[in-house]
Amino acid sequence: MSSAPRIVRAVPRGEVTPAEAPIAVLVTLHWSTGQVTPVVAAAVAWTREAVEISWTPPGGELRTDWVPARDVRRLSTPGAATSEEAEPPRSLSRRRPRW
Repeated sequence: MSSAPRIVRAVPRGEVTPAEAPIAVLVTLHWSTGQVTPVVAAAVAWTREAVEISWTPPGGELRTDWVPARDVRRLSTPGAATSEEAEPPRSLSRRRPRW
């Protein structure tokens, strides 16, 4: 029997907050083989350190896993300011940048 690579999972600790509706997220999956794969998923619940995602692996069926929160980023929502429309970040330095 062959073994399939597994993803690095998180263990939820503390109070779990369920999402009212799934939230589109981009997840960086870390595999047991050392490979890193970005995947679009839906966040369905979270704690301070973990997020429960629903996702479909290539050639697989829909599944739900807990992953570390540091590996999850929310996808931009329609109507939200894009990086071109948003104000540039303020400099933390008091000096003018030198060009």
